[in-house]
Amino acid sequence: MLSKTKHNLALNLDLIGFSASTLCAIHCALMPFVFLILPLIGLGFVKNSLFEFSFILISLVIGLYTFRHGYLRHHKKLYPVFMFITGLSLIIISHFFSSDHYHHHETETINEYVKSDYLWILAPIGALLIAVSHFINRKLSKSFNKMKCSC
Repeated sequence: MLSKTKHNLALNLDLIGFSASTLCAIHCALMPFVFLILPLIGLGFVKNSLFEFSFILISLVIGLYTFRHGYLRHHKKLYPVFMFITGLSLIIISHFFSSDHYHHHETETINEYVKSDYLWILAPIGALLIAVSHFINRKLSKSFNKMKCSC
């Protein structure tokens, strides 16, 4: 019974990871174009570095649990784990190595923001990789569990 509960938790966390990563990809892709209006509509916290770092940390914790569970207990496939690590690495590179990522001035135009460096494009690509890795891990875990037993 505990094994089935852990399996269901891992599947649900994969679904949450997939959903959160997809939202992250949308957030990262649109951020250069909407960062100027966020404070006006009360969403200034979305471009806060602590907010973004929290999402990265939550993604890491969910990923550690779900990919460990999927690999060890179900499918023994490493490619979803490598996709997750690659995606997370791209997000980290984008956020921590892009020049002046968190210090854009309120008066800066969108064009200046996008031209300041091109590392911002890595975050949406990384988030999509994470979303796909959760989708694959969930699919592999579910199909393996169906083959293993009828539960």
